[in-house]
Amino acid sequence: MALPLRDRAGNVLLDVRRVAESELPAVAAALVVAGHAGAVLMMLDARRGQWELPGGMREPGETARETAARELAEETGLRGVVLTFAAVAEFDLVDPARRELLAVYRAELATAPRLALSEEGLGFRWWSPREPAGPDMSPLDAEIAARVWT
Repeated sequence: MALPLRDRAGNVLLDVRRVAESELPAVAAALVVAGHAGAVLMMLDARRGQWELPGGMREPGETARETAARELAEETGLRGVVLTFAAVAEFDLVDPARRELLAVYRAELATAPRLALSEEGLGFRWWSPREPAGPDMSPLDAEIAARVWT
């Protein structure tokens, strides 16, 4: 899809660009596009009630890579996964109003993993980025996944 792309809450995905990880600007959060057999792992976010990529806010002192690894482990139970830096995503968010950059990492999983739910997630599903995103999926996360995975 063409950017910018808006979700139902009014958040806007402005750009997804590839940069070297060494040139990554300060980011507020990190997302992980974890894939297996042509499909990407999405989790059902308990708070927003939509399918999203695993990820979350950076904690003080963490690098973007450490944030991605921690969030993936907390939200899915996956630990020790090899993460490859993929892109930086730029958002215009509404609540509260702010411009935010997120680091996006990619993880290629050799086998379908055993996943563990946390209080943040209600379930998991595998979604092919070649398929349209459903109405219950974050269109912003789906666009990021499609740009990083395919």
